[in-house]
Amino acid sequence: MKKKLSLLVGLIFVLSSCHKEDAQNKIRIVASPTPHAELLESLQEEAKDLGIKLKILPVDDYRIPNRLLLDKQVDANYFQHQAFLDDECERYDCKGELVVIAKVHLEPQAIYSKKHSSLERLKSQKKLTIAIPVDRTNAQRALHLLEECGLIVCKGPANLNMTAKDVCGKENRSINILEVSAPLLVGSLPDVDAAVIPGNFAIAANLSPKKDSLCLEDLSVSKYTNLVVIRSEDVGSPKMIKLQKLFQSPSVQHFFDTKYHGNILTMTQDNG
Repeated sequence: MKKKLSLLVGLIFVLSSCHKEDAQNKIRIVASPTPHAELLESLQEEAKDLGIKLKILPVDDYRIPNRLLLDKQVDANYFQHQAFLDDECERYDCKGELVVIAKVHLEPQAIYSKKHSSLERLKSQKKLTIAIPVDRTNAQRALHLLEECGLIVCKGPANLNMTAKDVCGKENRSINILEVSAPLLVGSLPDVDAAVIPGNFAIAANLSPKKDSLCLEDLSVSKYTNLVVIRSEDVGSPKMIKLQKLFQSPSVQHFFDTKYHGNILTMTQDNG
Protein backbone atom coordinates (compact mmCIF):
# COMPACT_ATOMS: atom_id res chain seq x y z
CA MET A 1 0.00 0.00 0.00
CA LYS A 2 2.81 2.37 0.94
CA LYS A 3 4.58 1.47 -2.32
CA LYS A 4 1.44 2.28 -4.36
CA LEU A 5 1.00 5.56 -2.49
CA SER A 6 4.63 6.50 -3.16
CA LEU A 7 4.18 5.74 -6.87
CA LEU A 8 1.00 7.85 -6.98
CA VAL A 9 2.69 10.80 -5.25
CA GLY A 10 5.63 10.47 -7.64
CA LEU A 11 3.32 10.45 -10.67
CA ILE A 12 1.48 13.55 -9.46
CA PHE A 13 4.82 15.31 -8.94
CA VAL A 14 6.00 14.38 -12.45
CA LEU A 15 2.73 15.50 -14.05
CA SER A 16 2.69 18.80 -12.17
CA SER A 17 6.32 19.40 -13.08
CA CYS A 18 5.56 18.69 -16.75
CA HIS A 19 2.58 21.03 -16.64
CA LYS A 20 4.71 23.78 -15.08
CA GLU A 21 7.46 23.23 -17.65
CA ASP A 22 4.89 23.28 -20.47
CA ALA A 23 3.46 26.58 -19.18
CA GLN A 24 6.94 28.06 -18.96
CA ASN A 25 7.71 27.14 -22.57
CA LYS A 26 4.32 27.57 -24.28
CA ILE A 27 3.50 30.91 -25.89
CA ARG A 28 -0.10 31.61 -26.84
CA ILE A 29 0.02 34.10 -29.68
CA VAL A 30 -3.00 35.55 -31.48
CA ALA A 31 -2.38 36.60 -35.07
CA SER A 32 -4.10 37.61 -38.29
CA PRO A 33 -4.57 34.50 -40.46
CA THR A 34 -2.63 35.89 -43.46
CA PRO A 35 0.33 36.17 -43.51
CA HIS A 36 0.96 36.38 -39.75
CA ALA A 37 -0.34 32.97 -38.63
CA GLU A 38 1.13 31.38 -41.76
CA LEU A 39 4.58 32.70 -40.86
CA LEU A 40 4.22 31.44 -37.29
CA GLU A 41 3.25 27.96 -38.52
CA SER A 42 6.33 27.91 -40.74
CA LEU A 43 8.49 28.70 -37.69
CA GLN A 44 7.10 25.98 -35.41
CA GLU A 45 10.06 23.59 -35.73
CA GLU A 46 12.56 26.39 -35.25
CA ALA A 47 10.62 27.51 -32.17
CA LYS A 48 10.93 23.99 -30.72
CA ASP A 49 14.69 24.12 -31.31
CA LEU A 50 14.76 27.31 -29.23
CA GLY A 51 12.81 25.59 -26.47
CA ILE A 52 9.40 27.21 -26.96
CA LYS A 53 6.08 25.89 -28.21
CA LEU A 54 3.78 28.23 -30.14
CA LYS A 55 0.02 27.98 -29.64
CA ILE A 56 -1.25 30.00 -32.61
CA LEU A 57 -4.74 31.54 -32.52
CA PRO A 58 -5.76 33.04 -35.90
CA VAL A 59 -8.22 35.95 -35.55
CA ASP A 60 -9.63 38.26 -38.25
CA ASP A 61 -11.21 40.88 -35.98
CA TYR A 62 -8.73 43.68 -35.19
CA ARG A 63 -10.54 44.57 -31.95
CA ILE A 64 -9.91 41.23 -30.25
CA PRO A 65 -6.11 40.62 -29.98
CA ASN A 66 -5.14 43.50 -27.67
CA ARG A 67 -8.07 42.84 -25.39
CA LEU A 68 -7.05 39.18 -25.13
CA LEU A 69 -3.48 40.23 -24.32
CA LEU A 70 -4.53 42.71 -21.64
CA ASP A 71 -6.84 40.10 -20.10
CA LYS A 72 -3.96 37.57 -20.05
CA GLN A 73 -5.83 35.15 -22.27
CA VAL A 74 -2.80 35.11 -24.59
CA ASP A 75 0.90 35.90 -24.18
CA ALA A 76 1.53 37.88 -27.37
CA ASN A 77 -0.10 39.16 -30.52
CA TYR A 78 1.09 39.74 -34.07
CA PHE A 79 -1.28 41.67 -36.32
CA GLN A 80 -0.94 45.44 -35.87
CA HIS A 81 1.21 48.46 -36.67
CA GLN A 82 2.34 51.18 -34.26
CA ALA A 83 -0.43 53.66 -35.10
CA PHE A 84 -3.09 51.03 -34.38
CA LEU A 85 -1.36 50.01 -31.13
CA ASP A 86 -1.21 53.63 -29.97
CA ASP A 87 -4.91 54.06 -30.78
CA GLU A 88 -5.82 50.89 -28.88
CA CYS A 89 -3.76 51.89 -25.83
CA GLU A 90 -5.66 55.19 -25.75
CA ARG A 91 -8.95 53.35 -26.16
CA TYR A 92 -8.25 50.91 -23.32
CA ASP A 93 -6.32 53.42 -21.18
CA CYS A 94 -3.37 51.03 -21.02
CA LYS A 95 -0.41 53.17 -22.03
CA GLY A 96 2.82 51.42 -21.05
CA GLU A 97 1.17 48.03 -20.50
CA LEU A 98 1.80 46.71 -24.02
CA VAL A 99 5.25 46.81 -25.63
CA VAL A 100 6.81 45.87 -28.97
CA ILE A 101 9.46 43.13 -29.03
CA ALA A 102 9.80 42.70 -32.81
CA LYS A 103 9.21 44.66 -36.00
CA VAL A 104 8.55 42.03 -38.63
CA HIS A 105 7.02 43.03 -41.95
CA LEU A 106 5.03 45.61 -43.84
CA GLU A 107 1.90 44.93 -45.92
CA PRO A 108 0.94 47.65 -48.39
CA GLN A 109 -2.55 49.07 -48.46
CA ALA A 110 -3.72 49.51 -52.03
CA ILE A 111 -6.71 50.55 -54.12
CA TYR A 112 -8.52 47.73 -55.93
CA SER A 113 -11.46 47.75 -58.32
CA LYS A 114 -13.56 45.25 -60.25
CA LYS A 115 -15.24 48.00 -62.27
CA HIS A 116 -12.29 50.08 -63.45
CA SER A 117 -9.12 48.71 -65.03
CA SER A 118 -6.78 51.59 -64.18
CA LEU A 119 -6.39 54.55 -61.86
CA GLU A 120 -6.90 56.86 -64.84
CA ARG A 121 -10.29 55.27 -65.64
CA LEU A 122 -11.26 55.51 -61.98
CA LYS A 123 -10.29 59.19 -61.88
CA SER A 124 -12.30 59.89 -65.05
CA GLN A 125 -15.55 59.12 -63.22
CA LYS A 126 -17.51 62.10 -61.93
CA LYS A 127 -19.26 60.09 -59.24
CA LEU A 128 -17.52 57.46 -57.11
CA THR A 129 -18.22 55.21 -54.16
CA ILE A 130 -15.07 54.00 -52.43
CA ALA A 131 -14.86 51.64 -49.45
CA ILE A 132 -12.17 52.04 -46.79
CA PRO A 133 -11.45 50.28 -43.46
CA VAL A 134 -13.68 51.35 -40.60
CA ASP A 135 -11.03 51.37 -37.84
CA ARG A 136 -9.60 54.83 -37.29
CA THR A 137 -5.90 54.32 -38.01
CA ASN A 138 -6.39 52.26 -41.17
CA ALA A 139 -9.12 54.65 -42.33
CA GLN A 140 -6.66 57.55 -42.02
CA ARG A 141 -4.07 55.50 -43.87
CA ALA A 142 -6.58 54.81 -46.66
CA LEU A 143 -7.61 58.46 -46.95
CA HIS A 144 -3.98 59.54 -47.27
CA LEU A 145 -3.53 57.02 -50.08
CA LEU A 146 -6.64 58.31 -51.87
CA GLU A 147 -5.28 61.83 -51.48
CA GLU A 148 -1.85 60.84 -52.84
CA CYS A 149 -3.51 59.19 -55.83
CA GLY A 150 -5.42 62.37 -56.67
CA LEU A 151 -8.93 61.15 -55.88
CA ILE A 152 -9.75 63.31 -52.86
CA VAL A 153 -8.68 66.52 -51.18
CA CYS A 154 -8.93 67.60 -47.56
CA LYS A 155 -11.62 70.27 -47.03
CA GLY A 156 -9.46 72.14 -44.52
CA PRO A 157 -5.75 72.21 -43.67
CA ALA A 158 -4.06 68.85 -44.24
CA ASN A 159 -3.80 66.85 -41.01
CA LEU A 160 -2.79 63.39 -39.86
CA ASN A 161 -6.13 62.74 -38.16
CA MET A 162 -8.53 63.37 -41.02
CA THR A 163 -11.72 61.34 -41.32
CA ALA A 164 -14.13 60.68 -44.17
CA LYS A 165 -16.04 63.83 -43.13
CA ASP A 166 -12.93 65.96 -43.72
CA VAL A 167 -12.52 65.12 -47.41
CA CYS A 168 -14.26 65.71 -50.72
CA GLY A 169 -13.71 64.60 -54.30
CA LYS A 170 -10.92 66.30 -56.21
CA GLU A 171 -11.75 68.33 -59.35
CA ASN A 172 -15.47 68.58 -58.48
CA ARG A 173 -15.77 64.82 -58.30
CA SER A 174 -18.68 63.54 -56.21
CA ILE A 175 -17.33 60.91 -53.85
CA ASN A 176 -19.02 58.71 -51.27
CA ILE A 177 -16.70 57.13 -48.71
CA LEU A 178 -18.04 53.94 -47.14
CA GLU A 179 -16.40 52.69 -43.95
CA VAL A 180 -16.41 48.89 -43.93
CA SER A 181 -14.99 46.31 -41.53
CA ALA A 182 -11.59 45.31 -42.95
CA PRO A 183 -12.38 41.59 -43.44
CA LEU A 184 -15.40 42.56 -45.58
CA LEU A 185 -13.62 44.96 -47.94
CA VAL A 186 -12.77 42.36 -50.59
CA GLY A 187 -16.39 41.24 -50.63
CA SER A 188 -17.52 44.84 -51.15
CA LEU A 189 -15.67 45.18 -54.49
CA PRO A 190 -18.65 44.24 -56.74
CA ASP A 191 -20.77 46.94 -55.08
CA VAL A 192 -18.34 49.89 -55.11
CA ASP A 193 -16.16 51.63 -57.64
CA ALA A 194 -13.06 50.82 -55.61
CA ALA A 195 -11.90 49.77 -52.16
CA VAL A 196 -8.76 50.48 -50.17
CA ILE A 197 -7.80 47.10 -48.74
CA PRO A 198 -5.08 46.26 -46.18
CA GLY A 199 -2.45 43.94 -47.62
CA ASN A 200 -3.21 40.90 -45.49
CA PHE A 201 -6.88 40.75 -46.54
CA ALA A 202 -6.01 41.39 -50.19
CA ILE A 203 -3.39 38.63 -50.20
CA ALA A 204 -5.78 36.21 -48.48
CA ALA A 205 -8.17 36.80 -51.40
CA ASN A 206 -5.40 36.08 -53.94
CA LEU A 207 -5.01 39.74 -54.88
CA SER A 208 -1.45 40.86 -55.52
CA PRO A 209 -0.81 44.40 -54.24
CA LYS A 210 1.83 44.91 -56.91
CA LYS A 211 -0.01 43.35 -59.88
CA ASP A 212 -3.72 43.78 -59.18
CA SER A 213 -4.01 47.18 -57.50
CA LEU A 214 -4.72 50.50 -59.20
CA CYS A 215 -2.55 52.42 -56.75
CA LEU A 216 -0.13 51.19 -54.10
CA GLU A 217 1.20 53.08 -51.09
CA ASP A 218 4.92 53.82 -51.07
CA LEU A 219 6.51 51.05 -49.02
CA SER A 220 9.82 52.88 -48.70
CA VAL A 221 8.30 55.63 -46.54
CA SER A 222 5.45 53.73 -44.87
CA LYS A 223 5.41 53.63 -41.08
CA TYR A 224 3.00 50.73 -40.81
CA THR A 225 5.35 47.89 -39.89
CA ASN A 226 3.57 44.89 -38.37
CA LEU A 227 4.66 44.23 -34.80
CA VAL A 228 4.90 41.49 -32.21
CA VAL A 229 3.45 42.84 -28.96
CA ILE A 230 3.55 41.48 -25.40
CA ARG A 231 2.68 42.73 -21.91
CA SER A 232 5.34 44.97 -20.40
CA GLU A 233 5.47 42.76 -17.30
CA ASP A 234 6.75 39.88 -19.46
CA VAL A 235 9.68 41.76 -21.00
CA GLY A 236 12.91 39.92 -20.28
CA SER A 237 11.27 36.59 -19.45
CA PRO A 238 13.19 33.63 -20.91
CA LYS A 239 10.43 32.55 -23.29
CA MET A 240 9.88 36.09 -24.60
CA ILE A 241 13.60 36.48 -25.26
CA LYS A 242 13.38 33.26 -27.28
CA LEU A 243 10.31 34.54 -29.15
CA GLN A 244 12.16 37.73 -30.03
CA LYS A 245 15.10 35.67 -31.27
CA LEU A 246 12.74 33.57 -33.40
CA PHE A 247 11.60 36.63 -35.34
CA GLN A 248 15.24 37.53 -36.04
CA SER A 249 15.74 34.25 -37.89
CA PRO A 250 16.66 34.28 -41.62
CA SER A 251 13.68 31.93 -42.02
CA VAL A 252 11.36 34.95 -41.73
CA GLN A 253 12.89 36.57 -44.82
CA HIS A 254 12.88 33.23 -46.65
CA PHE A 255 9.19 32.67 -45.91
CA PHE A 256 8.09 36.02 -47.34
CA ASP A 257 10.43 35.77 -50.34
CA THR A 258 9.25 32.32 -51.37
CA LYS A 259 5.54 32.64 -50.59
CA TYR A 260 4.76 36.28 -51.36
CA HIS A 261 7.32 37.20 -54.02
CA GLY A 262 7.91 40.82 -53.08
CA ASN A 263 4.33 41.74 -52.12
CA ILE A 264 5.40 41.97 -48.47
CA LEU A 265 8.43 43.90 -47.27
CA THR A 266 10.40 42.50 -44.34
CA MET A 267 12.32 44.76 -42.02
CA THR A 268 15.56 43.11 -43.16
CA GLN A 269 14.83 44.46 -46.64
CA ASP A 270 13.75 47.81 -45.24
CA ASN A 271 16.99 48.20 -43.36
CA GLY A 272 19.03 47.37 -46.44
